[in-house]
Amino acid sequence: MRFGEKLNHFSTRMRPDRMRDYLLALSPRMAWLILLGLGLFSGLSNAPIHFFPALIVGLTGLIWLLDASVDAEKPMRSAFWRTFLFAWAYLGVGVFWVAFAFWNRGGVFVFFGPFVALGGGAFLAVFWGAAGAIYARLKLRGPVRILAFAILILAAEAAKGLPFTQFPWNLPAHVFPAGGAVSQSAAWFGAWGLSFLVLAIFSSPAALAGPGTEPQRRLPLLASLLVLAALFASGAQRLSQTETSFHDDTVIRLVSVDIDQQTKWAPGGDELARSRYLELTASEGVENVTHVVWPEGALPLFLIEDSEAISALTEILTQGQTLLAGTPRRELIERNHYRYYNSLVAIAFTEARPRVLGLYDKVYLVPFGEAVPFSSVLSSLGIRSLQELVAGYSPGAELVTLDNTGAPPFLPLICYEVVFSGLRANSETRPQWILNISNDAWFRPTAGPVQHLNIARYRAIETGLPVIRSASRGYSGVIDSYGRMPVSVDRRYEGITDVRLPLSGPVTLYTITSGLFFWLTYILSICLVAVIVMNSRVRK
Repeated sequence: MRFGEKLNHFSTRMRPDRMRDYLLALSPRMAWLILLGLGLFSGLSNAPIHFFPALIVGLTGLIWLLDASVDAEKPMRSAFWRTFLFAWAYLGVGVFWVAFAFWNRGGVFVFFGPFVALGGGAFLAVFWGAAGAIYARLKLRGPVRILAFAILILAAEAAKGLPFTQFPWNLPAHVFPAGGAVSQSAAWFGAWGLSFLVLAIFSSPAALAGPGTEPQRRLPLLASLLVLAALFASGAQRLSQTETSFHDDTVIRLVSVDIDQQTKWAPGGDELARSRYLELTASEGVENVTHVVWPEGALPLFLIEDSEAISALTEILTQGQTLLAGTPRRELIERNHYRYYNSLVAIAFTEARPRVLGLYDKVYLVPFGEAVPFSSVLSSLGIRSLQELVAGYSPGAELVTLDNTGAPPFLPLICYEVVFSGLRANSETRPQWILNISNDAWFRPTAGPVQHLNIARYRAIETGLPVIRSASRGYSGVIDSYGRMPVSVDRRYEGITDVRLPLSGPVTLYTITSGLFFWLTYILSICLVAVIVMNSRVRK
């Protein structure tokens, strides 16, 4: 067979109709294996790889395999398990690194590592499975099923990410690196709005095969290409018209110490961590900075009560500087009974005696990491939070804007609080920047810290606010209001990085409307699907 004939034969086999027919003809067991493979492959779309075509292939294959479920004897059960298997692999690849926190903690937690690695993705996949079951129940045919699929999967993402798990990690929007052209659309309708578009656009090739006329089957893909081109062009123009500008009177020292969790919490670890943070804070040029930032979990002790550290800082910060540090703190409730918080404290060293300017207690706590659900039951089994110093933290009262630290007013967000869209303090003062401190040392050299950084950069785009980020064994640096990073600090770097604070950008449409643009798009899409379905059933 000559090359031309081989090429023609290959192109014939790769036609969408032929590929869909092949998938529909698979046995149930082979279909399950294919779905697991598609899910694993789709995981390449997330950070740090960002190979977004993998998700296009995965979603297209999933929809074609769900077409078989629609005609199955028990369509909802079939669709649930097929969607679940795909999502288990896809979501599991994105969050397997959580298991490293349990292995790092040691003791009884080591036993739970494998269960978290496999069970975490399975738990999240249940929500996708439920969406797949509803999709099959609707028994949609033709191109309209693409939009319905995107609507239902986004609802599943919201269910797993907001009220139930409080873990909106690796949204579909995050396949595009923050700071790039397409990511700029988050300034208009947020990461959730971009996620909806990603699901609809990436699923559109599935419409090329299946019921419908040729023009009808091509329309979703053509419309998707036009929308994607518009997102890229408008985002590129937005970036080309801006440059990062900085405050001249705010210089921030980021202190990075490369110390692992086992060493920090071992006997003598508190003294080791304290000495290294103090030594680096006192590095050359400290007299030229206005603020010093220590990350979450910098010292394995209560900093506010640590007279040795405070005394040493008084000798180092002699020019009126302010320390912004992550620290656990405790509050006496009654005799020998304390309530504990994961906090950020602002301490001014402007007088002979240091003065606390402000406190923020973390509001959104990590399940099992900082607070144990059903703690009274699990504690009887010897299961407590992953924290070493305390059994568990209490949530803070509310988000705050700190406006008396000598810097422009800012919104402090601790660790994974930065993953939530739309967080804002109950204050009339608009913050001029976000301070995100984190302890990513739990997760070793996995995808977790990279994904955390990418999500933090999306918050900058959504809010129009620069982000100063300080993460223990994570990625620190400066993020401007467009998600770009003029200063980036590697996760294993030990030393100091003196940076200037970027100016805030204009208030974004997403902030002004509280995501109304996204909600209108989503609701109109639901109405469009409903109208098409009703018309088709009336004709029948």
